[in-house]
Amino acid sequence: MAYIRLTLASRCLNGATDVSVFFPDDPKAPIGSGMAPRKPGVIPGDAVDKSRRYQVLWLMHGGGDDYTAWPLDAMVQRACGSEQLIVVMPTIRDLPGVARNADYLSYVTEELPELIGFLFPISRRREDNFIAGLSYGGYFAYRCALTHPQNYACVGSFSSPLDVKEDVRRHHVGQAVFSDPDSIDGTDRDVLGMATKRKEQGVDLPRMFQTCGTEDFTWDFNVVARDHFRALGLDHTWIQRPGVHNFEFWDGALRQYLQWLPLRHGYFKEGN
Repeated sequence: MAYIRLTLASRCLNGATDVSVFFPDDPKAPIGSGMAPRKPGVIPGDAVDKSRRYQVLWLMHGGGDDYTAWPLDAMVQRACGSEQLIVVMPTIRDLPGVARNADYLSYVTEELPELIGFLFPISRRREDNFIAGLSYGGYFAYRCALTHPQNYACVGSFSSPLDVKEDVRRHHVGQAVFSDPDSIDGTDRDVLGMATKRKEQGVDLPRMFQTCGTEDFTWDFNVVARDHFRALGLDHTWIQRPGVHNFEFWDGALRQYLQWLPLRHGYFKEGN
């Protein structure tokens, strides 16, 4: 498995930003030197199958963290290898407040896939793209999935304040990086409102996965969101178990999410 840390120049963010990528080893490659056997007259680059593609998970960190948060957790590394999945972990500096001079929504849903697709053999088809995150990263993942549902087959949130207006109202009023909760209503930052809007429009939404620990401080916000999605009749999976707001819980949450996803468990040829 390769772990790559990239610094990218982003038009959407008006500056440089960082991304972590886990790239799985080829399980079919010979064990030993780490290199495939050489054939006479064939240089290494000639053996690369340029039609090979992988499914991709766009994985968001929580508020206050960055692109190194998930890579420090060994579960992601193991999942990348065992599931044969490329995992892309960007830095996101956009909470429910308006990020000045930076459009993180367009960056994650439009610009970053173009950049990563140029560098790595990811599939660009909707059915091979998944997005998820922990805490505010899960909220942002839902925001991306509901704003650009054509991009993702599935979306997941782990201990995320999806009822973001109430979360801001209770915990963040007056903090400079957060919008006034009333200003979120009716915008793409209001994921519950966006879900209702998309349902009324007849949009084909991604399958939804949501999990939260019963002792987590975001429990109330998760229950409200769960009931809202259920009332809309969306394709929604809810999992609850004991736990608080930490990586011990998120390790299990990611494992459950990966088991739930429609994974191919290996690379495939473009067009297949």
